[in-house]
Amino acid sequence: MLLGWARVLNDTVQQLQGPVCRSCNHPTCVYADLGREPRHQPAHTATWLLRHTDALIRHPAGPDAVEEILTAVRNARWAVDAPPRDLIYAGPCDACDGDLYARPGAARVACRWCRDEEGGRLVYEIEARRRWMLDALEDVELAAPAIARALTSLVRPIKPALLHTWVAREKLFPAGRDDAGRALFRVGDVIDLMASGDTRGHQRVLVVA
Repeated sequence: MLLGWARVLNDTVQQLQGPVCRSCNHPTCVYADLGREPRHQPAHTATWLLRHTDALIRHPAGPDAVEEILTAVRNARWAVDAPPRDLIYAGPCDACDGDLYARPGAARVACRWCRDEEGGRLVYEIEARRRWMLDALEDVELAAPAIARALTSLVRPIKPALLHTWVAREKLFPAGRDDAGRALFRVGDVIDLMASGDTRGHQRVLVVA
């Protein structure tokens, strides 16, 4: 997650060659360091992001970064004493709108409350429910963190930072903005990019200050 946001910031500057003093706050050194991806170690990446908080605050995706990082911290704290969570969301029951949860790899899920015509529990095919939810989401416009949470559950893991990388590389375009000014994206556009297998893009977009 942290590395993804570091890459988003990398794409906002032109890479400079030459030595960099990573401990000083001279504008040239800070700018040059911003164009160099940190080592793939959580502690080092966190330190790198801490140095470049001003750039993150100025970036249009800054609010999304803050939301995802704070959510990750809350989830980590909650998970310390929480029991294992091995169920996945399978959508609402058609009869009662109650949430359906199934074990990973299961083919079917049954509503805990509803019964079919024969008196048995009302059963649904999980793959059909997944496709139904994806179809329902296709034209919905959401902020990057909300899309990432939904598609991580329904398709495969994806980070909000990847959406902003696609934006920087002109592969994804905002469909609008919410009341807080955050970019909203059409979920179907993100699904299409995920299906294409594009996980980073092919070219850096250079924005020279």
